[in-house]
Amino acid sequence: MTGVGHHVNWMPLGLALLLAMLGFWLNHVGERVETVDNAGFTHDPDYFVENFDALAFDTDGKPYQRLAAARMMHYMDDDTTVLDKPRLRILDPLTPVSVTAGRALLSSDGNQVYFLDQVHVERLAGNGTPPFTLDTEYLHVSTDARTLRSNKPVTIRRGRSYITGNGLVADDRVRQLAMEGNVRGVYEHAR
Repeated sequence: MTGVGHHVNWMPLGLALLLAMLGFWLNHVGERVETVDNAGFTHDPDYFVENFDALAFDTDGKPYQRLAAARMMHYMDDDTTVLDKPRLRILDPLTPVSVTAGRALLSSDGNQVYFLDQVHVERLAGNGTPPFTLDTEYLHVSTDARTLRSNKPVTIRRGRSYITGNGLVADDRVRQLAMEGNVRGVYEHAR
C-alpha cells in the first residue's frame, strides 16, 4: 500500500492561534474598570457651613436675592453645592418670591438652583389678593433668567382656585406660565 504524505506548515496556524490568544487577552484587559482615582478626590465635602445665609446684589448695589440653608456642603470633585432645607427669596419689591424645599443643588456660579423634596413656592400679591403658591417635588430655578421649570407633578393655588399638571415652565420676565400634561383645575371667581 502506498500512501500519499501531506506536509502541513504549522507556522501560519501557530501565528493565527497566537494572535487570537493575544486578542482575547487584550479584550479581557480592556474590559476591566480602572479603580484608581486619578484626580485624587473623593465625593466627600471639602467644606460645610451651618446656618448658611447669603445676600446677592445687582449691578446698582441693591439686594435682589437671599439664599439661606440649615446646612451647605461643597464637593470639590464635581464642584457641586448641596443645601439642606434651603430658602431662596427673590427680593423684587413688586412681586417678591420665596422658594423652600427639603434640599437643593446649587451650580458653581450660583445662578442655577435645583430644588428637591417638598418644594413650595410663594409669590406674594398686593391689593388684598391671595398669594400664588406652587407645590412640587422638583423645581429648577434659573435666577439670572428668572425662570422656573419642573418635570414632576405640580399644583398651583391662588385663593380657592387651583390647577394641576405633570410639569411647568414659567418665565417671570414676561409673566408667562405654561402647564404641561394632564392639566386640570378649578377656577373660583373672587367676589
